[in-house]
Amino acid sequence: MASNKKKTRKTRKRGALSRKAEKAAGLTAGEWFEKLAAVQARLRAPDGCPWDREQTHASLRTYLIEEAYEVLEALESGDDAKFAEEMGDLLLQIVFHSQIAKEEGQVYD
Repeated sequence: MASNKKKTRKTRKRGALSRKAEKAAGLTAGEWFEKLAAVQARLRAPDGCPWDREQTHASLRTYLIEEAYEVLEALESGDDAKFAEEMGDLLLQIVFHSQIAKEEGQVYD
């Protein structure tokens, strides 16, 4: 089961990237993705979230695995809304790891 800290982070990020707000803004999927990457970069910035700044690939490993299992469980349940939600959570983990790799010079723009 997810920790309370993780649930709080998910709730905060979902609120900041509300699907309804993004659709209302008329953004394309690519523009939405760029906004997601920008939010993650801002959270990792020196004046960003202390928890996000402390994370490494290794420290996030458990969350990545957990989210992948939650995607599979949602898929097996047949609940499309839950599946979409969990895919979003997994995507966030991928963006998080990508931002860390970029900061470490492993990824280039």
